[in-house]
Amino acid sequence: MSQKILEERGVFWWHDVPVPPNHFAPENSVVGTLTIQENGAVSLDLDGYFPTTADGPWAAILVNGEQFPMEKGIQGKLKASGRNVLLLGLRRDGGKLSSNGISHEAFSASHCLLTDRSFPPANRALKFSAIDVDLSGLEEWLQLGNIEVKRYRQRVSAKHRLPKPEVYKLDDGTLTMRYEITAPVGGNFVHRLEKLDLTESVNLQFKPLGARTLLEMRDEYARFQELFILLTGTTFSLEWPRLRIGKARYIYYYEGLDRSTKPPAWTDCWVTYPQVKSHFGSIVNALRRKREQFGPGFYLYMGIRRGMKMYVEHRFVNLIWGLESLHRRKSKDKKNESKLDAKIRRILDQVSATRDKEWLAGKLRHAGEPSLQERLVEVLSMLPLGLEPKRLQAFCKSCADRRNDISHFGGQREGGQYRDFMIDLVRKSEALACLYHALLLHEIGVADEFTKANLLGGAPNAYSSKYALLEAGLLPMPTQGAGVQGG
Repeated sequence: MSQKILEERGVFWWHDVPVPPNHFAPENSVVGTLTIQENGAVSLDLDGYFPTTADGPWAAILVNGEQFPMEKGIQGKLKASGRNVLLLGLRRDGGKLSSNGISHEAFSASHCLLTDRSFPPANRALKFSAIDVDLSGLEEWLQLGNIEVKRYRQRVSAKHRLPKPEVYKLDDGTLTMRYEITAPVGGNFVHRLEKLDLTESVNLQFKPLGARTLLEMRDEYARFQELFILLTGTTFSLEWPRLRIGKARYIYYYEGLDRSTKPPAWTDCWVTYPQVKSHFGSIVNALRRKREQFGPGFYLYMGIRRGMKMYVEHRFVNLIWGLESLHRRKSKDKKNESKLDAKIRRILDQVSATRDKEWLAGKLRHAGEPSLQERLVEVLSMLPLGLEPKRLQAFCKSCADRRNDISHFGGQREGGQYRDFMIDLVRKSEALACLYHALLLHEIGVADEFTKANLLGGAPNAYSSKYALLEAGLLPMPTQGAGVQGG
């Protein structure tokens, strides 16, 4: 069950109801409880109901499940923290009408903003100038270590100087990696403490060329999440983003999938920040461009890395669909006409009747396309892994056959144990996932030496990937006693 990020009492009102001067809430505000779950799900349980011109409390009963327009929001003031909240993407979750008790209603929200500042008025569109993401949990990927500690015989010294921010120019804005340090004391005075805790961290900020809407900023955050899935090789979830309007900052929660809180160790990572720091901006640029260019070729892989539980068959065909889509998008602009294409054109030229020619062209429309096996071979051959062509051909043929079994026969085409069928699919899926991951890193500009080390040996986490390739028959089994080396 999802943990709660926040559960706090407060007063709430429709966002378009003005707040009188020197008041923190309008007179018709309603007391309630705001709850935010770890996965971003937001609910509001009111102690009463919002007054309306005609509906009264019956609205909560008669229109349960009502979806409100995105711009229709609920604003609130929380009691314990004093923070302001704005809920958007509202859905009415029913309520209770009582003749001898308290009539009340409840809402859920797809989007929630929390701040110590105020919100723009309801008649002004929400436009944000920047998005900040605290990279807590990614310390080992960042390879932080700028705090110098020295132990003497009778004393200990600690020294830290903040590194300069790293600024990267993107196609549509500026990306900044800003170093920060937290300490229990400040100022230019000497403090005497019984213990000292210094923590170095990094804040990632993207400032677009023009202000963005809430949904656009949600997409920006999702792109950063995908970036770190690729670079770390884990599904670790970033901290919730902070959106900016000028100097005001708003913590942004939105409903999504369950979040992973296990930070990646440096041994998990396909590539660390110091290894790509010099061209980190070009990697981010490439991800943004190619995700748009290749569409499903990128996000179908990301879909299986979101922590969702999937059937074995579903995971396998998602990988195949993604690689097939990637090949189609990459090859659609090729001008070279194959021998088969030329032959089809010659046959069509010999048909004189227009209707017959159109009919035959329809029948032969896809005759010149490469088979699924050929697509898989071509797209996976882009990786500079030195795989034996015969092994790659055999692997891709078996993957294409399995995909056809599932698509056209619902699973096994022939007899045999279902368990054996599943084991074979798992082995193929593990190998495909490793190759697909490496292919996307190759596409966004990560040096091939890193992806090769992660698949064939040399990187700390190479054991599992190399084992998957061995199990799938893409690599020759080591001689007896040689073992499988990962680093």
